[in-house]
Amino acid sequence: MTAEQLRALYRQQLLIEAVVEPSLASEGWVVECRHTSGGLMVLTNADGIEQCFTDIDQATSNALKIGFQQVRIAD
Repeated sequence: MTAEQLRALYRQQLLIEAVVEPSLASEGWVVECRHTSGGLMVLTNADGIEQCFTDIDQATSNALKIGFQQVRIAD
């Protein structure tokens, strides 16, 4: 989901956690958000491609822009 879509879900209180973890597809870090129903939603670009950040700080910054006050780092 795009950042805007995730922000909308966050404002609706449907997301409970942001997680930054290593990408399985490439080198770097991805942002996943845990939905209240238990599923994970990955941050993507407008084309639906997983966004991969070069470092933890970039990924964390993008997770915070969604609206979260804190982000869990999973490595």
